[in-house]
Amino acid sequence: MSVDEPRPGDLAPNLDELADSELIVPIRSSTGDTPSPEQVDTEAFRHATDEAGERFIAAFSSPSTLAEYGPPGSDAIILPARDVFERADGVQQRVVVDPGAPTQVEIAVGVLPFLVAGIGSNRPDALRARRPLGDPPVLEAPEQVPQPFARELHAALSDLPQVERAWLLHAGTAWTAGVQLHPDALLADFDAVRNRLHAVATEHLGSRRLLAVTDLRAPTLREMYDATAAPFYVRREGRKGVFSRLFGG
Repeated sequence: MSVDEPRPGDLAPNLDELADSELIVPIRSSTGDTPSPEQVDTEAFRHATDEAGERFIAAFSSPSTLAEYGPPGSDAIILPARDVFERADGVQQRVVVDPGAPTQVEIAVGVLPFLVAGIGSNRPDALRARRPLGDPPVLEAPEQVPQPFARELHAALSDLPQVERAWLLHAGTAWTAGVQLHPDALLADFDAVRNRLHAVATEHLGSRRLLAVTDLRAPTLREMYDATAAPFYVRREGRKGVFSRLFGG
């Protein structure tokens, strides 16, 4: 793969937009027929296995993506995405949309009910459901943040008036930006912040998957970040914000 080529997940769509789409689901037959979705049980869906040996239900966002990344010669059905998520929730299996493609999206079992119900996937309770219960990420304060990533991330936050404070921490081998928005901010405001910060990560870290952006509207989440380190960014009246002491600002 070329350095400039997008990697799996680099072009992943927003989960809430994905929930309103239709998905193509490969099934366990290769007859060339297109059966009625109502006649196909969830058990007939084709499964795949990731590098850790964990099985998942595979689905695809377009015929071209299915042709390039899906099982060759497989029959398939087309379903509203929420129907796919509802079926997967019924058997407690995660879904991976476009596995292996730049548009790959992994949907944890805990998030499926939120998508089925039409509840925003970036709500704090939905965000917590993306990871196993009782297994929160290990947050660590970084000794330093590489340049120009730190500078460009701070500049991006300064340009986003809905952001009041933001933390930048290590979470495993990646970074996590915890964002506290203005109390009147909407889901669309968080989407705008996340997309902007992901663009910075793609340019300076090589992939947006190396920066998780979390809405800290829930006090318990915010306390976790605040207990780990001082904010990376604080919006000040009449100023665009300052670097924390950690970065010599």
